[in-house]
Amino acid sequence: MNRFDNVAQDWESKPSRVLIAKSSVDNIIETIDLKPDFKILDYGCGTGLIGFGLSNETNTVIGMDYSIGMVEKFNSKAKELGFTNISAIQHNINEQKLPQNEFDLIAISMTLHHIKDTEMFIKKAKSSLKNGGHLCINDLVKEDGTFHDEHKNEGVEHFGYDKEELCNLIKNNGFEIIEYKIVYTDHRNNKDYPIFQIIAKS
Repeated sequence: MNRFDNVAQDWESKPSRVLIAKSSVDNIIETIDLKPDFKILDYGCGTGLIGFGLSNETNTVIGMDYSIGMVEKFNSKAKELGFTNISAIQHNINEQKLPQNEFDLIAISMTLHHIKDTEMFIKKAKSSLKNGGHLCINDLVKEDGTFHDEHKNEGVEHFGYDKEELCNLIKNNGFEIIEYKIVYTDHRNNKDYPIFQIIAKS
């Protein structure tokens, strides 16, 4: 059991997590023409703050997360709310492929910094998107390693991202950058931590 399994039940009790997700969902909806029949992947879905925010009555939302505790919470929420078009499964991006040519939109929020090989994820996302599909990344602007002080940086592979470096990595793997935008600023440890959203088109 990892620390995310332990905190899954109370994950949404921290206001900043809810606000980060809401800012992401709002910007996605403003920027992308979400068709009613879209198939959406919420990668590193946690309890589904992004996935449920993007769900409607006719689309399909799949959540994937390494933490079985998060997956179980996600699915129990869907059952409680009577959502039949949204579900989550456990997935290890380091060991497993993603479905090929499957999704219209892949969103990954505050998860990429937990994945050691950033380019590996981008490549897998590219092959999993339909032609013209969108990849949306929410994560930390490069920081000094103090954002996760509370957890002693357990499971953290990157202290945020440099805009130019990440955008170039995405473009070099066949995407067009549509937007880079600061969508939220988290205040903790007496510091401000800006959170960006990149929207890229395959």
